[in-house]
Amino acid sequence: MANILLTLAEEVGKTTGTHFAVRYAVDENDCFDFAAGLKALGHNVFFVNWRDLDLENEPDPKKVQFSRMFDYQNSCFVKPLALSDFALVFVYKMEGFYFDLPRFFAMVSTFEKNIPVVVNDPVTIRHNIDKSYLFQLLDRGVSVGHPYTVEEAVKQRLKQNLPCVIKPLFGERGNKVLLAKSVDDLKEIEGGESEFIAQEYMPEIRDGEKSLAYLGFDFQHAVVKRPNAQNSDEFRCNESLGGTVAIYEPTAEELEYCQDLLKVYESFGCPIHFSRVDFVTTSGGPKLVEVELLNPSVYANYSNKGQQFGASIAKYFDSLIRVKEKV
Repeated sequence: MANILLTLAEEVGKTTGTHFAVRYAVDENDCFDFAAGLKALGHNVFFVNWRDLDLENEPDPKKVQFSRMFDYQNSCFVKPLALSDFALVFVYKMEGFYFDLPRFFAMVSTFEKNIPVVVNDPVTIRHNIDKSYLFQLLDRGVSVGHPYTVEEAVKQRLKQNLPCVIKPLFGERGNKVLLAKSVDDLKEIEGGESEFIAQEYMPEIRDGEKSLAYLGFDFQHAVVKRPNAQNSDEFRCNESLGGTVAIYEPTAEELEYCQDLLKVYESFGCPIHFSRVDFVTTSGGPKLVEVELLNPSVYANYSNKGQQFGASIAKYFDSLIRVKEKV
């Protein structure tokens, strides 16, 4: 069968000769279920740390290789295979990649030139990494937590005593995200306003942000993430900030909303394979926080569906490989 490559956020200090340690538990449990599902279908799975792709010393993208590679089947590090030996690469987790975007984009381009199937599609990756997509979705009539440029937010929100969330155009895991209630709160980003996007603050976030995982347009499972209950000023749902995660069963309205949203996103010329839709429920229905088509944690084990989702993603990836082989 095929060789499949997964990029994982490695906890380097905990990796051993027989174990590839993954940085976050939410991802570690899921990624090993993905690998087990692929192995069960007869595929060979390999893990890599994106930092180990030797882009600096090899200018020819057709010759670039990883300096380290972990063989999941045999639980050991092996001589790295050539990228052209892989049928599919899952660009899953890359610790700190938002702080080195030129290198990240170079990696994606290298994969694109060497490996037949890249998940998510490189076009989708390049589009979704920039949160300006929120403006595009709004223009297409999708219910979105209203996005603004920082300049617009000052005029239309802050000077009207309406709070807004300020977040980097390129960022993850709540890094550099702040709740602005006045113009003075923007001093933290003074001089770098063009690198940020503003979004209306939705107080319903305190009731929970719903996260629905999809393969293509097929719903898989969902969780609800809530901010730290002990800190009434906290609006971010990250577990590292005291947030909680619980299993959630979405309504028919929410399922329809997410599927329609993903179809709109696909219409931008962005193939949809692996995604997570984050939204809050308001009096007017679901409102998008973000749609994650790059680097999403999908909380499969939190949903008690880790092995089931691992099998599903394996079948989905297998189908992508088979379709590509027929082209």
